[in-house]
Amino acid sequence: MNKEEVVAKLLPVLEGKGPGDIISIASQELGDRLMMTTAFGYSGIVLLSFVKDVAPNLPIYFIDTGFHFEETLKLRLKIMAEWNINIQRLASTRFKKDLDEILGREAYRTNPDLCCYHRKVEPLLNLMKEDTVWLSATRRDQSPTRVGTSVIEIDGRGQIKISPLFNWTSDDCWTYIRKYDLPYNPLHDQYYPSIGCYPCTNPVDEGGTERSGRWTGIDKIECGLHVPLNPDSSND
Repeated sequence: MNKEEVVAKLLPVLEGKGPGDIISIASQELGDRLMMTTAFGYSGIVLLSFVKDVAPNLPIYFIDTGFHFEETLKLRLKIMAEWNINIQRLASTRFKKDLDEILGREAYRTNPDLCCYHRKVEPLLNLMKEDTVWLSATRRDQSPTRVGTSVIEIDGRGQIKISPLFNWTSDDCWTYIRKYDLPYNPLHDQYYPSIGCYPCTNPVDEGGTERSGRWTGIDKIECGLHVPLNPDSSND
């Protein structure tokens, strides 16, 4: 089956299911084509908890940019030690000196799009194959660029993406975390609703949106990993 046929087959099966069932069905249907990425944000923790229960051997990739908060790195180690899931580190294949030469030492200030591309997007693209299916913790309520997220879709890069938490809210995720006493990044308790690289992540004032602490002061709310199919559509 081509990608459109895969989506057409699985969409009616996955719609209306809970995250655990979505992951279980996707794993059974797609086998080793399915993979996940996470930066250990609170949505990612919720999704990882379902993966732990229904598909613990699923390959999960943490994209190490070299600029993660210490709290993020410690949480990764804790999850790896306690949850027995298949988390793998993914990073640029370029040497640091080569990245510094390409980007400059403070590209996160001077050219954040290029910095994100080489440190995050390029490693993911090097990993993905044509038929890879990406399991993601993307939610509709995270940002205006994500409101059109579906449970399964073909994204703007032509990759099939499955988002088991697509219709969960932030409150849903936090209720779940507290109910099951899941570990999470302590920076969330310090007004960091979305956590990326430390040079580009700031706490959010009361009333701010989930991603308003990312790349503060410039017209950027996405790193480039998540590309909607119709970026100019009012539904995205």
